[in-house]
Amino acid sequence: MQKAAPSTQRILAEQQVRRAHLRGAMENEWLQARFSFSFADYQDPNHVHWGSLRALNEDWVAPGGGFARHGHRDIETLTYPLQGRIHHTDSLGNDFEFGRGEILRMSAGTGIEHSEMNASRTEPERHLQIWLYPRTRGVNPGCALTRVDEEDTLGRWCPIASPDGREGSATVQQNAVIFASRPAIDGELDYQLAQHRLGYLHVVSGEVQVDPGLLLRAGDGLRFTHREHLALIAASADAEVLLFDL
Repeated sequence: MQKAAPSTQRILAEQQVRRAHLRGAMENEWLQARFSFSFADYQDPNHVHWGSLRALNEDWVAPGGGFARHGHRDIETLTYPLQGRIHHTDSLGNDFEFGRGEILRMSAGTGIEHSEMNASRTEPERHLQIWLYPRTRGVNPGCALTRVDEEDTLGRWCPIASPDGREGSATVQQNAVIFASRPAIDGELDYQLAQHRLGYLHVVSGEVQVDPGLLLRAGDGLRFTHREHLALIAASADAEVLLFDL
């Protein structure tokens, strides 16, 4: 059974949910993308960013397709693979092939060019693309690949990105922490933000039940603040979530 939210805190409501089918969309011959926030040609003044979280895109990339060489400046990007493998090259000389269980962090800073292509010509590839505003503009660009051990995400909040690289997480130029978790059906997972912090929960797969009875499905997102207590349990065996402390 889930615990009730403390009476001094607001209750999480449907109005705070960004349902998966309401996200922005873009499709072409090699890409199917869904945007939780305004991105590219999709612009929604009600969903531009949430704190320092600027973009959260779910991309399905066809075999042999991908994002050819292009440039970024003053943005923190994280690529979180869900299926298949990605081939990354950049103007710093990096050449990575990576997949599930890894995360690629790129600090664009003063400027960087890169490409991210599906490494397979026969199998599709799916990933999440996350953008954070940096806390400081004009830093030296950098790129690094970090391992995410799936066992570390079972039933707990496992940091996968942070400003201090805690627990071996990717180091980002922003006071934001991103956690991954595979919550248990029989165990509650709680989170309380510090004062004046913002939170965002994204359901990667499966379903989770959020206190006090809000069901979130794959692709759904939930905004919350420090005034609200988050408590969730898995509603399906394949539940996986990302939590942003911003």
